[in-house]
Amino acid sequence: MSQKTSVAVLNESTVNDFVQDSDAFEKCVDEQFKMFDSKGIGAVSRADIRRGYGRLMALEYEKQSEEEINSLNDSIFERFDEERNGTLSREQFRRFMKEMMLAMARSFGDVPVQVALEHDSMLMKAVEHELSRG
Repeated sequence: MSQKTSVAVLNESTVNDFVQDSDAFEKCVDEQFKMFDSKGIGAVSRADIRRGYGRLMALEYEKQSEEEINSLNDSIFERFDEERNGTLSREQFRRFMKEMMLAMARSFGDVPVQVALEHDSMLMKAVEHELSRG
């Protein structure tokens, strides 16, 4: 993936504040959904999610084995694909993104963490949100 990357500093409150600002968060999630929905069908597939992991999280995902990535993908669809049709609707994608972002926030804790992020990743959006609020 040839995305531009930056190093950013964030912590739990960076992400939590972003998720709690429902207007800003949902706007970003909807933008991500459009990027993930490669076929323009109003749903994202397993392959769409797999291709877009870098836009969702820190670049450390690239260090995961194929087996770990497949397991993560299986877990996502087991939890959020309520119809078991192999795709996530916009609403299912929103719930997935919110839960994932809050889980990452908890993993960061209160101590600032330096992370390499793709420019259009959700975590970078959280950092930008924090910076815009002064």
